[in-house]
Amino acid sequence: MTNDILQTDIDLARKLLDARQPSDEIVAALSYRGIDGGRAAQLIADLQGGKKVEPDRPISINLASRTTENPASAQERQGARRTQPELAGERRESRPTRRKANAFPWFTTIGLTSAAVCVAMFVLLSRKSHLHDLVNQNAADASDPSIADSGTSKRPNGSGLNPKAISVEVDPEGLRLCGNSVGREDFLASIFKTLGAPTRTNQAHTADHIIYGYVSCGLLVYAPKNAGHYSIVLHFDASDGDAGTKNPYVGTFKVNNEAVRPNTDAASLGSMKELGLQQPKSASGIFQAQCGAVDLVFGYLKTPERLSLIEIDFK
Repeated sequence: MTNDILQTDIDLARKLLDARQPSDEIVAALSYRGIDGGRAAQLIADLQGGKKVEPDRPISINLASRTTENPASAQERQGARRTQPELAGERRESRPTRRKANAFPWFTTIGLTSAAVCVAMFVLLSRKSHLHDLVNQNAADASDPSIADSGTSKRPNGSGLNPKAISVEVDPEGLRLCGNSVGREDFLASIFKTLGAPTRTNQAHTADHIIYGYVSCGLLVYAPKNAGHYSIVLHFDASDGDAGTKNPYVGTFKVNNEAVRPNTDAASLGSMKELGLQQPKSASGIFQAQCGAVDLVFGYLKTPERLSLIEIDFK
């Protein structure tokens, strides 16, 4: 999946706008398709403003083909007016021109390589800065007696982050991550103590949130920078990017002690009466439900037969 905006993405955004869906939900739907949040927000703004929106077209580079002039055909076009010495002089003048046309673009290559190195260094330094701040925050949380516990919060498998050992359970009493209770008041502290430091930290483009990514486990954590709701997103379809993960979520998820898996279709999910599943108002494939103090979002983004993601929101 690429970051290009396709015609299908534009059609989906128009359908959701016609259905009067909120802009943040439309951006979320486009982000799950692999579109950068900033581009998705701009696409929605252009459609709302009545601008004509075209899908991205691949960049094509036309390289000049190397041609060789046929001396016989040149003589036929020019006739007998030119003499053989003149034609020889014309061939000598054309050789430097051909060498210039076929010369390798060293300056362009060096410039592009330098720009790529600068971008890579900027990204690397930004990630190191985020992780440094996160480590400091974890150290402060660990030293707080109100957050510290008796050692019951353990990472999966006891020694490292094992994707298959991660479990998320939701019931009327709340949320448990790997058996440890997670509440709104100690949301980030509980997650960091259970899963450890995330592998990626970045800011959402369309909302005032910070995304902590456990990308090898298919799990993302959304935290507001000021005020807002906390969220955990389980990605069953891996789609790398700001709003995606490198690997799919392979742990377990239970709601009211009933397991929900990637192959749990929409009809089976609707049979869980305790959820009170709300049908989507459009063709977005997003179902909403509530369990206790948390809101649940089930996304069937490709087909109603396969679950793409689960979002757990603390409002």
